[in-house]
Amino acid sequence: MKRVIISILSVFILILLNASQIYSKDKCGLGVTLDVIRAFDDRLPVLSDEDMKAILEEAKRIISIKLGDRIKIIFRDNGTISLEDLFKDRSYRKIDFYKRLTAWQYDLNLTEILPLLHTKKFKKYIIRFLKQWDINSLKNFFPDKNINNYDDVFYNLMSVYHNRIKWLKSLKINDSEKLVLEPLPPHQSFIEWLGYMWNQNRYDIIFTNGLIIFDLLSEPYPHAICKHAKVGGCSFFSPKRVPLDGRSLMVNIFGEYGNIEGICDTRENISRELKNKILGGFYFAHEFGHAFYMLPDVYDHGDTCLMNTSFHTMDNVKGYNLLISDLSPCAKCQPWIVAKEYSVKARLAYEKGDYEKAGELYLKGANETPKLVDANYKFYIKGIYEKALNAFQKANNKYGEKKCRRMIKKLGEKIWRSE
Repeated sequence: MKRVIISILSVFILILLNASQIYSKDKCGLGVTLDVIRAFDDRLPVLSDEDMKAILEEAKRIISIKLGDRIKIIFRDNGTISLEDLFKDRSYRKIDFYKRLTAWQYDLNLTEILPLLHTKKFKKYIIRFLKQWDINSLKNFFPDKNINNYDDVFYNLMSVYHNRIKWLKSLKINDSEKLVLEPLPPHQSFIEWLGYMWNQNRYDIIFTNGLIIFDLLSEPYPHAICKHAKVGGCSFFSPKRVPLDGRSLMVNIFGEYGNIEGICDTRENISRELKNKILGGFYFAHEFGHAFYMLPDVYDHGDTCLMNTSFHTMDNVKGYNLLISDLSPCAKCQPWIVAKEYSVKARLAYEKGDYEKAGELYLKGANETPKLVDANYKFYIKGIYEKALNAFQKANNKYGEKKCRRMIKKLGEKIWRSE
């Protein structure tokens, strides 16, 4: 989510060279194998093997219905570890990506008196971020406030942010132990998760049960801040991971199983079966849409859209019921899906040695991709052109090479990344 300057040429070359180890082509279409791990806080409830099976089955069902059934997903279980063990290796703190993230970290002690929050640059930056949604969509997050412009959204969102953080720090497990630990451990910080997932090369999907505080100021998503200022799920850049094209995702079961009044769903009429359906169909499938198809969060695609994160779906049960009330794909999401399919076909052509075709398909994918993606557009499109360049080089197509180099130069050697 934080925008940082990076170079990605080696990332996509690495993905191209290793893709054949993960992807397969059969009569069902494209098959992809994803490595899954459960990383849990032992103070909180966990998932059983039966829960995991139910969640993943529902995830595949909803993905097939809402995003298409052209991809056969295979899950490879890597068992369970503690969150402490997951974050034992903190070498990610040495990389530039992580260091740039920390410049935008919310200070849980300073809260509203953090100097960054009172600069004109910060306000301008956040308002630019908020302008990807129209005012009417954003108004719904502040039903008791008079919202007329983006300045109003900014000030109200920041006020909610500070109050949510203070509230999180007051919560306790079993009315005794503090939920938010001091000092804050890595696994409770979203910025630490972003750094870890960028650097790791073991997992495509992580299920966790711990509180993750949304402490990244650069992209304060209204649906995340206004609900609880915690992370319920996320798609990440993981450049070393091949299956999802250098992406990965995390699903947090804390909201469904944490059993803490006020922040977790403690309604007695919600069965374990329904909780697992929500985790698989409402959360996992949504994050898969981000990670694989680069679909952004939307507030205007309608309540039955998988990628909808509007005010109306902030209640997980209501959101899931709205999602399954219409078991058909969202027409407004199709441009992203079509664009991604060009890249999928290009990768298969590349693996078959048809480099000319691969290069042309990558170019079509770049041209068809909508301007708003679950990443900075330039970052993502530059990566596609780099793949096309690699293919045209293999095909000895000088014209194709020249075209790709021109576009890569136009996009810049270093670009801003936004998740």
